[in-house]
Amino acid sequence: ALDAVQRARRASDAIESVKTWLPDAHAMDDAMRRARVSAESAPAVNERAREATAQRERGNAAYREGKYAAAIEHYDASCAIERNAAALANRAMCWLKLEKWDAAEADCSSALALDAVAFGVKAYQRRGMARREMGKYLESAMDFEEALRLEPTSKILKEERAKSQRAFELEAKIRPTQARVKIPVEHDRAVERGDDSLVDVDMGAVENAASCARDSVETSRRPAPAPETGRDDDLVGKAAAIAASKPVVAPRNGAEFERAYRREMKAAASTTSASRRAEILTLVPPDKMETMFAGGLDPDILADVATIALEHWYAKDENASAALEWLERLRAVPRFAVSAA
Repeated sequence: ALDAVQRARRASDAIESVKTWLPDAHAMDDAMRRARVSAESAPAVNERAREATAQRERGNAAYREGKYAAAIEHYDASCAIERNAAALANRAMCWLKLEKWDAAEADCSSALALDAVAFGVKAYQRRGMARREMGKYLESAMDFEEALRLEPTSKILKEERAKSQRAFELEAKIRPTQARVKIPVEHDRAVERGDDSLVDVDMGAVENAASCARDSVETSRRPAPAPETGRDDDLVGKAAAIAASKPVVAPRNGAEFERAYRREMKAAASTTSASRRAEILTLVPPDKMETMFAGGLDPDILADVATIALEHWYAKDENASAALEWLERLRAVPRFAVSAA
């Protein structure tokens, strides 16, 4: 009977030992199975990467020979095997050579989405070139700005950015979108007044007429100027200094914005003028821009706004993202659809 009890106890201990060991054994089996699968699939993965690289290298060779269509085929094959930023950025360059601007822009955007660190300079530069050819001058200048953030000493990037900025400013001056409003006009008393008394008027003409009228009245009231040029210069300088000492106030509407911004533009000789103009821009919330600028901006102000935003707001690293968002919102405002005739 004692032997039976001892055998039962040993059997019970063995069962408990197996229960304790079994989970560890299963875990070891799973780990070995995963390692075996990984080892079996690694050669296939490496082979795909090698083939994608080989196709890309063939594309590079074709590009160097000026065979852009053939190069594109190799880059297509490389991306079909394994989508990679290098092939996309290089294919974008082929599209530029073939003047396929839309395709170049799309490939650069895809390359940036995959790897904006290693291929950022190439992709931003090539997308900036494509966008300039497409007439997207502001976006083009912003792309070159991004490339310069990654490669600040590049003279080529600075020259390309300047080209896009000049193109944007020139287009804004050629054919601005003028605000048009309905204003009531007086008819002859014998004519009944109604909705027909509203006419479409070009605000540019209204502003010019009003300006001429004000100038005429002011000229008639203004006394003859005294020939004290030096004193006048001193007064102008003091007035500019007083204006610069006043804090910049957030504009509540488009008219206040133009008035404040133009005042600072006229004080361009002041060392603080550019920074104060940039400060005015920062006081316009992006979500209010569509309402505030619904009436459009004068072309000289629009061109200066883009330059100031890029050179005196975006250039400050801590404000770069805010400046980019602001410029993107400005571009999206419907009133800024400008085009060369």
